[in-house]
Amino acid sequence: MKTAVMPVAFDFEGHTVRTINRDGVVLWVLTDVCSVLDIRNSRDAANRLDDDERGVAITDTLGGSQEMTVINESGLYSLVLTSRKAAAKRFKKWVTAEVLPALRRTGTYSICTQPDIGHVLSVAEAAIVVSQQAVQTLAPQAVAYQQLTCMDGLHTLTDTAKLCGKPRNHFLSMLEAMGWIYRPGGKGCWSAKADKIKAGYLTHKYCDIRDADGQLKTRSQVVVTDRGVAKLKIILARLENTMLAGDAA
Repeated sequence: MKTAVMPVAFDFEGHTVRTINRDGVVLWVLTDVCSVLDIRNSRDAANRLDDDERGVAITDTLGGSQEMTVINESGLYSLVLTSRKAAAKRFKKWVTAEVLPALRRTGTYSICTQPDIGHVLSVAEAAIVVSQQAVQTLAPQAVAYQQLTCMDGLHTLTDTAKLCGKPRNHFLSMLEAMGWIYRPGGKGCWSAKADKIKAGYLTHKYCDIRDADGQLKTRSQVVVTDRGVAKLKIILARLENTMLAGDAA
């Protein structure tokens, strides 16, 4: 009986990639690698690899033990070579130059060096001065945030992303692609689409605050209603089921 192991995860340009150390050999979770390389069907990707380049590992997840397809370093490079995504070359360089050496040396993705105590102290002192200045500068924004987040039945976009289990930036890109939010003129703050406001999914929260110069300004922020959160969870669940069905095909 195989023993479940806890993967070591790291981030590559917004993608979570999990690795497993099996007797000193670094293995990679196939679905994560496919996500980085924009390979949509992980099963087809596995079938293109040799038997000695792929395998199965039991990993610990929040939902319990889960069986995952993993690939070794040779399999990883085989997939990189077949990917047309521009990030593939950067991914390979990062893996070979940074991640693999760190994993083999420490078992985790971290670069450890002995600190210069004098330098650390000087940096700390400078950081204190900067932080004190930042407190004064950010105080008006903190007031605005408190006003914007003290909402009954309404959720900020960041909080909604957490409720839906998605990274914030990826979640906002999805909302834009689905026609829920947009940036007026292609830049600036997000605004809610009129039809989503009418449907009761989104609204705007307004508040008046004084900025660092003492000027009174009106700030607005897109917020999601409870109904909107429920609708988004349904939509995202359908999208995930569609993707899973595509992988299984």
